[in-house]
Amino acid sequence: MRVSKKKLTADLENKALSILLPSVKKVETTADLNKLLDTVFTESEKEMILRRMLVVKMLNDGMQYREIERKLEISKITISRVKDIIKERGYGRNPQRKRIKTSYHNPAYDNRGRKIKSKPLLGHYKGARSII
Repeated sequence: MRVSKKKLTADLENKALSILLPSVKKVETTADLNKLLDTVFTESEKEMILRRMLVVKMLNDGMQYREIERKLEISKITISRVKDIIKERGYGRNPQRKRIKTSYHNPAYDNRGRKIKSKPLLGHYKGARSII
């Protein structure tokens, strides 16, 4: 899905919200809400929104990232971004977040940023020094 990089003007945003508000006010049941979401969003957008709402609930219930990731089949990055929204840090880049270098980026370090001791591939040979 392609998203426009151009932002709506404040006037157009307010106009769109004023169109959406009466529809939201009519929602009384989950069936009504489901119908509204089907009208406004594509199936994938709707699923993305519902997963994020579940992430909010699970984080508030104290669930661990790994468990949320497994149950909802979403990335830790998505969970982290939703947590940023909950903590009112905004969505997207967060310069205050502590970054940990993982072995994915540098194989000489483990997931906690500690240097990994390298071992020789074949180990020490106790036999003759040379076969020549």
